[in-house]
Amino acid sequence: MHRLVGGFSAFVVAMTTVLVCIPLYVLGILRLVIPITRFRRWLAYPMDVVIDVWVSSFRWLISTCRLIDIRVEIPPQLRDRNNWQVIVCNHQSWVDIVVLQVSFRDFAPVLKFFTKRELIWVPFVGLAMWFLGFPYVYRARSSGSSLSTTQRETNETVLKREGRRFLEKPVSVINFVEGTRFTLAKRDARGSPYGNLLQPRRGGLLQTLVVLEDRVETVLNATIRYRGRVPGFWELLSGQADGVELVVKEIPKPSTDQDALTSWLNDLWSEKDRQLASDP
Repeated sequence: MHRLVGGFSAFVVAMTTVLVCIPLYVLGILRLVIPITRFRRWLAYPMDVVIDVWVSSFRWLISTCRLIDIRVEIPPQLRDRNNWQVIVCNHQSWVDIVVLQVSFRDFAPVLKFFTKRELIWVPFVGLAMWFLGFPYVYRARSSGSSLSTTQRETNETVLKREGRRFLEKPVSVINFVEGTRFTLAKRDARGSPYGNLLQPRRGGLLQTLVVLEDRVETVLNATIRYRGRVPGFWELLSGQADGVELVVKEIPKPSTDQDALTSWLNDLWSEKDRQLASDP
């Protein structure tokens, strides 16, 4: 039964992705070739509508096939699609992206996030995300490695360029400040002081806060906790995921002073780690 559900879900997701990529490619190419700034900015709105259609189709699939039970706790005052938002979240699985997109569909502007450069080569999706202004950045290849000076400089350039696009219209910028998905092996290799999280990194969040300084007054602290084993994408598509809880809280925006931001992140992560360790 799981294979049947998974096959059907994979087909629906694949077909929907291909179909939404067609208008995205057309709009994205127009955005590149037409030099009129006002028109290029206007194109961001129909492009976001296409993304809303994709997210709505995934939400329909989850509901119809009962793929996963998603429980969301978002304060009513945060449910506004017309304001810029900065979201800080833990990261455990590719399923996190689906959970966040589906949960925020009616409550926040289209979600965007920093992603590793290798994903631009993913068929259909990689180029579509590039057209949409998802910043592609270098990531360390292993727990013990670090970026070269050239890679760090390239990341800075990309973040500044794409960050300016965040100002064109309201957007929700997700910051997975751990830099990669959590596993026990990564936690131990990196010497993380947390039981359920990796050490947070300030780089992407700092750039987001600098760019959106006049647009946001607070930060949304999102915590994802899966019931049972953390599912992979196939477990989601085949309906083998037990369930997930997403809790969103509004907190004061931190300072962009680097030391102060590092301290703020460490305090936030200590509290999040205690929350994840507590009984659901």
